[in-house]
Amino acid sequence: MNGETVGDISVGKPDLAGLDVVAVYSKVPKIYAVYANSERVMIQYADDEKLAMEQRLALAHLAPLRGEINGLIDGWRGSKHVGFDKTQGRRHPNIKAADARAKRYDRRTADALVVALQGDQASAEMLLSAIKREIIDERTSTGRVQYVLTAGFLTVAVFIVFWLLHALNFPKFVAQNDTWMATGLGCLGAFFSIAIGIRGRTIQTDLRLRDNLVDAGLRIVIGAISAVVLFAIFRSHMFELSLGQTRPITLCVSGPTCNPPDIDIAIVVAFLAGFSERLVGNLLDSKFVPAIGEPATASVSQSTARADISRAAALRSQADATNPLGRTEFANGKGVPEALPADPDDHLDYCLCDTELDDDETTDDLNLPKASGGIEKPVVH
Repeated sequence: MNGETVGDISVGKPDLAGLDVVAVYSKVPKIYAVYANSERVMIQYADDEKLAMEQRLALAHLAPLRGEINGLIDGWRGSKHVGFDKTQGRRHPNIKAADARAKRYDRRTADALVVALQGDQASAEMLLSAIKREIIDERTSTGRVQYVLTAGFLTVAVFIVFWLLHALNFPKFVAQNDTWMATGLGCLGAFFSIAIGIRGRTIQTDLRLRDNLVDAGLRIVIGAISAVVLFAIFRSHMFELSLGQTRPITLCVSGPTCNPPDIDIAIVVAFLAGFSERLVGNLLDSKFVPAIGEPATASVSQSTARADISRAAALRSQADATNPLGRTEFANGKGVPEALPADPDDHLDYCLCDTELDDDETTDDLNLPKASGGIEKPVVH
């Protein structure tokens, strides 16, 4: 069966899982091979079963991290897309770019696994953690772009819809009360608020596109509603505001009684109403999942990591491709020291009470030092 030995790993041949090998990153005859199939980066362990078992044991703690990385880049792989352009006989450029990103991170993951197979598992774990952070940053950047584009498209859509309702004079509430202008400017203010604070806003990765779209859409709608409500408050005279004028401000956009200052103030008020979206909590900031590396456990985890790195550094001198765990060979040729020979007298009690001593080993009572302390015996006269 193909894929059972290191020598079987070649591009185009099936591996042990039955998937074709698409790239071979590193190969040491009979020791290991790091390659990629259509699904993920894989390792072919040593032909020798004992060495292969040690390799699996040495790299076992890296498996969860490798799985997280593979899950993050899985959607970028070309085999996952169906955008092949049959008319031109090539794939879509976006698919090619995503596939190139997946291959780039696959190569870096393979390099980290080679480092681990050579005996430096601590450095390999740091490399894999850095790769994971970079992938998350890249996907978050894509999610941020999708977030802004969604907010922009929805702003334009709301403005066009209410403008059409105003032009059709339906319903009359929208047509006669400048509601179309309030909603449009409220959406524009909300979009401006989002654009200003986008860097400090919690954005999910593009893997959670639905959450990003819902959050952006809700904020635009909140801006539009806030502008309409603020217009209603001013127009109903529930709240009046004067800015150096003899009469309260009247918000209007069109009509015979609408003066240019009133129009300008209405535009400013509706635009500022859009910033009310900031009053909404951060919907994408999960409160149910504890943060990684809480302050209470950060010091413990850091000290543990330092201890692990120290132990790894101590073993690194012995670790290599044929000894991934850095085991020390003892005189018996095994990875554990020989047990000391048992003492046949271990079961005896070594108390000297019943042991006979020679004369030269004893001391006469007269030659013993004078005792000190205790309670003086009373003298009877």
